[in-house]
Amino acid sequence: MLAEALTAAGFVEVEVTTLPSPVLLSSAAECVRFQRESFGALHQLMAGLTDEEREDTWREVEDALSRFEGPDGFVGPCEMLVGAGTARS
Repeated sequence: MLAEALTAAGFVEVEVTTLPSPVLLSSAAECVRFQRESFGALHQLMAGLTDEEREDTWREVEDALSRFEGPDGFVGPCEMLVGAGTARS
């Protein structure tokens, strides 16, 4: 989709590269704290839940993320797509 968007914008010689970009934090709990403070979309998804249901959901998220904890802390899988192209002259 990124390549298509760049091409549609008039770029040529478009390339898209996938770069590993792991999320490195001290723990799964720290990742959940970061998500709670940073991702408004998650709050919108949970808007219809009661306070208790929201807290239960965050506990389940932390439990699921704990599988990414190891001796070096939390290493969450993540990738970034980097797109580049040349402007048509």
